[in-house]
Amino acid sequence: MKYVIYILLIISFAFGCTSYDDNNKTKDQNYEALTPENIDTDLKVANLVLDQSAFDEMYADYLNEIEIEGVLFLYKNGETLIENEIIEVEVKGGFSSSLPLKTLGIKFDDTYHNEDRQLIDPEVLPFHSLDRVKAFRFRNSGNDFRNTMLKDISYTKLAIDADLNLDLMYSEQTVVFVNSTFLGVMNLRTEVNANGLSRLYGVNKSDITLAKIVEAGILEKKDGDFDKIDDFITAIEKNDYDYLIDEIDVDNFIDYIIFQSYIGNRDWPKNNVRFFAINDGPFRFPLFDLDLASTEYIDRTPTQFINGPVENPITDLFNIMYANESFKQTYDARFQYLMDSKLLSSSKFNAIVTAYKSNIEQIMPAHINKYSTPTTFAEWYLNIEYIKNNFKAREKYVR
Repeated sequence: MKYVIYILLIISFAFGCTSYDDNNKTKDQNYEALTPENIDTDLKVANLVLDQSAFDEMYADYLNEIEIEGVLFLYKNGETLIENEIIEVEVKGGFSSSLPLKTLGIKFDDTYHNEDRQLIDPEVLPFHSLDRVKAFRFRNSGNDFRNTMLKDISYTKLAIDADLNLDLMYSEQTVVFVNSTFLGVMNLRTEVNANGLSRLYGVNKSDITLAKIVEAGILEKKDGDFDKIDDFITAIEKNDYDYLIDEIDVDNFIDYIIFQSYIGNRDWPKNNVRFFAINDGPFRFPLFDLDLASTEYIDRTPTQFINGPVENPITDLFNIMYANESFKQTYDARFQYLMDSKLLSSSKFNAIVTAYKSNIEQIMPAHINKYSTPTTFAEWYLNIEYIKNNFKAREKYVR
């Protein structure tokens, strides 16, 4: 199915865009000539001033969690937004750290006060705050780096626009330089670690209990009250519904499961799962890393995505909850509402993708020239149509 869609897209592109000169388009911008001062873009432009040899060593030895110090400058339309802000920089990510453009974790020396939204200014859900930021990332779009650079940020915006009860990573498209040398188009994104979550809710990091599930369903306890995490996992293992119903934020859990299974995130729930609590409060489930949504197994039902081939606590938790008639009725009614309201429709998703595409369209030739992935500007357009059509197909199977 994937290749049939791709062939049809190539044919439609060839007949619909006969005047398009791909060779000229990709030569519009020589990335080596770009600087933070001469780049023509409406996006924010970041320049990381670092010791070049230390940066090169960190980039080459990306598996060893090397941190280097530097300063951040941030500009927009010729205006300086941030200057000489002391930071620490580290290569982040699992698979994505092996890509030629690497995700960079940025940590401020002191918590950055973002009340004026100089650092990041996306639409924010009403129960969150971006007034304080301790750390963020310049993300390379993960598994979508070679395709569009749009998937993760677009699916996240779909969840925000639907006003779902979710904690997530807020993003803003940005152009990044290191020592005034063009690095690439990236997403400036907040974190869902203990630092990031504490700032979203205006609490101390020490108030956060956090665990994560990584590939093969392995649980890692990260922060806070490990006994609380152990008790939670034990209750799942014992099918203790009465305990679990009090230990999870039910509305959050329902929206989380519905959204992940609706978009067909094949890298979940055996991986890319975190759950956290604030002090003695219930566990919530943040949304992140959606770059493998609607890529494979598009014809699987939501239940088939939830019950994937790898055992993990989230699948077990859902099945315990859904076996209870009261929870089942609440879950089914919420799912039905989201389908009837069209809040998660492919038309809304396509509009989001198109808007984000327009934001970076002018600078993507330089990005493609530097990394040769995708290989041409025309291929980038095809890949964008491909993710739109995949989600449209996914929506059809869900309905």
